[in-house]
Amino acid sequence: MSKISLWRSKLQTKIWAVMLVLYLLIFSYGIDAQVIDKNSLQDDVSTTRQNYTISEPNRLADDFITSSLVIAKPGDVLYSILGHAALHMQCPYYKLDCVFSYESEGVQGKVLRFLLNDLKMGMEVMPLDDYLSLYQEEGREVREYPLNLPAEVKSELWRMCDELVDEGIYLPYDYIKRGCAISIVHSVDNAIRSANKIYGTDYKITYPDWGKPFDRTLREIVYDNSPNGWQRFYGMTLVGGQVDNPDLPKKDKLIIPRELVTTWQRATIAGKPIISDGRELLPNVNEYKGDKFTPLHASLILLLLAIFGLFWKREYISWLLLALQTALGCLMVWLLFSPLPGSEWSWLIIPFNPLPAIFWKWRDKWGFYYAALVLVWSLGMLCAPHRLVEYAHIVLAIAFVLVAMKTWIRLTLFNTK
Repeated sequence: MSKISLWRSKLQTKIWAVMLVLYLLIFSYGIDAQVIDKNSLQDDVSTTRQNYTISEPNRLADDFITSSLVIAKPGDVLYSILGHAALHMQCPYYKLDCVFSYESEGVQGKVLRFLLNDLKMGMEVMPLDDYLSLYQEEGREVREYPLNLPAEVKSELWRMCDELVDEGIYLPYDYIKRGCAISIVHSVDNAIRSANKIYGTDYKITYPDWGKPFDRTLREIVYDNSPNGWQRFYGMTLVGGQVDNPDLPKKDKLIIPRELVTTWQRATIAGKPIISDGRELLPNVNEYKGDKFTPLHASLILLLLAIFGLFWKREYISWLLLALQTALGCLMVWLLFSPLPGSEWSWLIIPFNPLPAIFWKWRDKWGFYYAALVLVWSLGMLCAPHRLVEYAHIVLAIAFVLVAMKTWIRLTLFNTK
């Protein structure tokens, strides 16, 4: 081999050696770079998670959710004569401010659907301002009472209210078991049970001595809290059955928003009163001043007409009162068999039923016995330990008796037809 060839071979060997060294250096740097990048990525992820954990709110903090009871003063229409109760829920962190309210389809203009128990009800949610605007138009006072519920209970309460809103308005209308006040009582009780199960707590509401107000029947509770005489008369005419049972559980009698407030102010949970002192959200503009012409006045006028009819040979008054008695009697029979809640039985069906119209032709034979029955019924209603009817009902029954006895009275007392 020549010297040139030998030199060339050595040069190639050195070049390959240098290239191998450079390759190894570059390869090792790449591995180090990947390790550094991977470690940096892990550090970034850890930092991100740490920052996310720091920014995530404590959902069980006492001030994460605030809740309160919102009470509206009684209104002038039948479905609002007891007032209204709703839940006001706020979450400052997410800037949420809404009212959960148990509502029903509008009753006005749907009397037939109401009597057929075809109306539906359920939970609705709306902003506080929209809710208040409904009562501002009617001039009704609205007050708010903070609820001192534990954070776990408030969280579950909000979750359950959201679920009820998602279910929509689908429940049959039941103003006894699903009224606004008693629905809130049930919602809070359900939230307490759920919180105890999920978080392992042992919260419960401790009620004080219920006292004599809760010895009343639901009918008496409604009567004592209905300022509007005519609306009260309508309500007392329609209800019966379980509303006259004085032995219902005390908690099931929390159907009046105002009485719910006074009861929860004395009840406690976790050592605190359930609600605190309230504040006014809307002033009372439409002050109810009472009825100048009451149902009792109307029934007394009908009684005077019936007495006048005894001395008048014309039957116009008799037919008028008979038509009124028959219409009321048909309503009582319908309520007796209807699916409408709280109308299983009414003592009003004894004096008010269609039988007098059916057997009107023979009224001179049964008029006296009918009068005796109504007299015994009237004494029973007056002496009953719990209120069962209005005084106007008793006066109306006596007026109808005079109409049915007209023939008998004229023949027996006045010896004339």
